[in-house]
Amino acid sequence: MKTPKNIWALGWVSFFTDMAMAMLKPLIPIYVVYVLNQGIDQLGYVLAVTTFVSYALRWLGGWLSDRFQVTKPLLVVGYGISTFANPLFAIAQTWVGVAAVSSLERLGKALRAAPKDVLIAASANQSKEGRAFSVHKTLDIAGEALGGLIAFLLLTWLGSSAEWIQQIFYWSLFPGLVALFILVFVVEDKAKQHSSAPKNTNEYQPLSTDIKLMLGLYFIASFFMINESFVLIRAHDVGFHIEWLPLLVLLGGLIQTFVALPIGKQLDNLDFNRIFIIGLVMGVISLLLMLVPSISAILAAVIFQGVFSIALLNSIRVKIAKSTVYKGYAYGVFYAGTAIATALGAVLTGWIWKAFDANSAILLAMTGTLVTLLILIWQSKRL
Repeated sequence: MKTPKNIWALGWVSFFTDMAMAMLKPLIPIYVVYVLNQGIDQLGYVLAVTTFVSYALRWLGGWLSDRFQVTKPLLVVGYGISTFANPLFAIAQTWVGVAAVSSLERLGKALRAAPKDVLIAASANQSKEGRAFSVHKTLDIAGEALGGLIAFLLLTWLGSSAEWIQQIFYWSLFPGLVALFILVFVVEDKAKQHSSAPKNTNEYQPLSTDIKLMLGLYFIASFFMINESFVLIRAHDVGFHIEWLPLLVLLGGLIQTFVALPIGKQLDNLDFNRIFIIGLVMGVISLLLMLVPSISAILAAVIFQGVFSIALLNSIRVKIAKSTVYKGYAYGVFYAGTAIATALGAVLTGWIWKAFDANSAILLAMTGTLVTLLILIWQSKRL
């Protein structure tokens, strides 16, 4: 069965949007810590504020999508905000400025995230939500990988001075404009045709017990996992030159691209438990490798972290798509809870990294992820 046109169109929107963001992603931690001379703890504050805005407000997009049975208008606003916010990084001169611009960009993501997932679920062929989400995620990650490669080539060709980093911030506008063009002229809004909300309000049970348990475990894992920006700083500390850091983003993107579809097929077979467990195991291994102060260990850690991210994220997204009626609400809760968990985790990581050292922060993250894995194995029969 062919993947619907709308899934491909949404995938290409994400492809170009993530290309733009990936051009900047490896540069932002370097810009904060080494260009603006802010501390690693202040990078943690930037990540915390940014992540909180990105996820905490996603309930709003989900609520609006359910309330008005629309998705595309919310996507246009969300993608538009992100597209025009990215170049503003070039004028930020303190960590507060970076946090403000990053929060604006993430606000756009917050508004579009839940409606996008609703539209993917609505556009998917029956019982093929796992494939639909995986096709979309594959294009999403492929764009991110290409953006990382573009950043590497630009830094290698132009150099890694503050002036050229700022120019790359400006140039990120162009792929974002391509994404907006596809969204406006190709993507169709299908929420109304596919709405399955029950007429009887007594049936309103948006989150089942097994989804609540799965969400709780995901939030714990998100709290403990080391943010990608900290991974880039760790890589630089063990010997990666600045211009090579975008290749780590590229590597992570390629790994996620390769594993997304196989994971999606397993999820269509309702194999949520096993995929979630595999993801957590990959997370523990990734953190263990980060403790080793070598370039090869960091490369391997990025690979395992890529599998961790896709396995957990798509398990939750597909579980909600297959098991809930009020999908906008459920995705909103998912993203809001992720906001709190990841924001607090970023602050804690930055503080421990600054007060003690990188190994202490990584050890705490590994311990927390391992405990989450053990809880999941203990409770697996309930999922």
